[in-house]
Formats: sequence, structure tokens, C-alpha cells
Amino acid sequence: MANKNTKSFLDTINVFKKNSMTPTLIIVYILMIAIFASVNPLYISLTNIKSILATISISGIMAVGLTTVILTGNFDISVGSTLGIAAIICAKFYNIEGLNLPIGVVILIALLAGAAIGAINGFLVTVVGINSIITTLGTLAIFRGLAYFFATETARIYYKPFIFVGRGYVFNNVPLTLIYFIGLLVLMYLVLRFTKFGRNIYQVGANADAARLAGVSVDRTTFFTFIISGATAAMGGVIMASQLAFAQGEFGLGYEFKILTICVLAGISLAGGRGTLVGVLVATFILGSISNGLALADVPIEWREAFQGLILIVAILIDSIRVRREKLLRA
Repeated sequence: MANKNTKSFLDTINVFKKNSMTPTLIIVYILMIAIFASVNPLYISLTNIKSILATISISGIMAVGLTTVILTGNFDISVGSTLGIAAIICAKFYNIEGLNLPIGVVILIALLAGAAIGAINGFLVTVVGINSIITTLGTLAIFRGLAYFFATETARIYYKPFIFVGRGYVFNNVPLTLIYFIGLLVLMYLVLRFTKFGRNIYQVGANADAARLAGVSVDRTTFFTFIISGATAAMGGVIMASQLAFAQGEFGLGYEFKILTICVLAGISLAGGRGTLVGVLVATFILGSISNGLALADVPIEWREAFQGLILIVAILIDSIRVRREKLLRA
């Protein structure tokens, strides 16, 4: 009996799900570090490591939010535009003379704007019944247009306390942005693993009809995942505006594919219902480290983009094979 209880407890706290890609990703990451370090020893220097840690956080934070949507079997392609809108909101508020809003208020307004965009997406998907890809393609274009409209010129930010939010370090070596990322990831991991809402997300993605028969509110669960995705995308926009001390309409352009690559590489199934945030953590480090390593190896930027596209295709192919294999085993 004691052994059974111990096994049950270990299964509960085990961060790796059955058939998880995470152990493989960790091995790949270690090999990748060794290869890039052999090409350029500066790759493993403290300065470069700090640079990697500071830059991956935006993608990681957005991937955490998008993961919840994909787990329900849906997509949010509007995250890049949401990032841009949130960054512009921050910059605009800091350019209104005499307003002098506290940092917390400006950040809250930006996050609420992102959540509102997510709510619009969720409403169109769950209430109106439009496919999530079509919905978010439409809102991607709409809010990208609004971002260009409200930022016809670069909006600069001179408020140093706000800039510190994205550029600050703890103990001179740990970027604040990394702490935001890890903190959010741990919080969402606990939500997905140990709460009814988290279990509902997995059930909806695995089989929406069965989840509905089991008493799960499929539409409400899906709706809130879009809000989470919008809010985390806005959080990415706040950090980007803080790091660069300005905002432009182009902010977040193409990020939707970058974040999707992280999620699929992490083992988050496009069919829904499978994957963990532990994989997202490792995949975020891998993709960010690859971009950095290719830059240090003087690989042209267009080839870096092409390499990320190749990673996305391979990851989707692997996911497709795994889904097909599981269906054959159940048949």
C-alpha cells in the first residue's frame, strides 16, 4: 500500500508526461551548446549567457499563454499584433505631458488591452462560432493596422523606472525578465496540473464532446484561454517597450510563427490535449540559443529565419507522426 501511495505521489509531481519530448529536447540542447561553443567560445561567456536569458523571456512568456489555447485544440495567431498594441499603449501613456501615471497603472492598462483582444478572439470563436485560425488571422490584421495607425512615428520612452522593468538585473547577473518568465511559467504549470480549470483545458483538447458530457463548460474554458493568451502577449509587449525604450507599429511582426514554433517544438500537440509547460521552457531556451549561436557564427539573418521555419516544419511533422501513431495503437 505504501509503495502504491509513493508511486502515486511521484506520478503527481513528475514534470515529464508519458511520451514527453522534453528529455530529448534537453539532450538536443546540451549538444547544441557544445557545437556552438566549439564554433565560437564567446557563446558560453557570461556576457552572452546574460544576453540570451534577457532576450528569450518575451518569447517564453507569450508561449506560456499560447500553450493554453493550443491545448484546447485552437490557435491564436494574433499574438504578434497584441504585443505591438501593448507596447504602443505603454509608449503613448508615457508621452502624454503632465499625466505621470505610476508604472503599475500603465502596465495594467496594457495587460487589460491584451486581455480585451483575447476576449474578442474568444467571443468570436466560442459564441459566434468562427474557426480560431480564421478569427485570429482577422484580428491579427485589424490590430496590426491599429498599431501602425497609432504609431506613425517612433514613440520613445524616457521614464527610467519603466525602462528598468525590462533592463534590470538581480545580483547583477539575473535579468528581471527571466524572473517574470519563470514565475509565470511556474504559476501556469501549477494551474494546468493541479486545478479544475487546468484539467478542463486538457479534457477539452483531448475530446470536446466527451468533456461536454462530463459537465465541462467547453466554451467558457476555451474563452478564458484566449484571454490568457492575449494578456501574456501584452506582457511581452510591455517588456519589449521597456527593453528598447520605444515602440513602433512593427513590434511583434512575425512573432506568431516564432511562438508557435516554440509550442510545437515543446511537444504541445496541435490536435490539443497533450503537452506540458516544462517542454515550453526547454524549447524557449533552444530557439533563443539557436538564434544567438547563428548570429555569433555570422550566419546571414535571412538564413536564421529560414532555419526557424525548418524547425517549425520538422516539429509539426513529428507531432503529426505521433498523433497518427497513437490513433493506430488505439484502433
